[in-house]
Amino acid sequence: MEAELGKAASQHDDIIDAIERHDANAAGEVVRAHMDLSRRRLTEYVVPVGIDVPLTY
Repeated sequence: MEAELGKAASQHDDIIDAIERHDANAAGEVVRAHMDLSRRRLTEYVVPVGIDVPLTY
């Protein structure tokens, strides 16, 4: 988890750098990678490993 948090922080810096360089393609690539990382982390908080969550009502 700590490594991924470091990676997320680094991605923030990379996004800012790309924007400052006016490099929309690079910024877009980093934003997509950051969203994928964030999405994975979010699912771990919503449904932590080891908790049985029924999918029916």
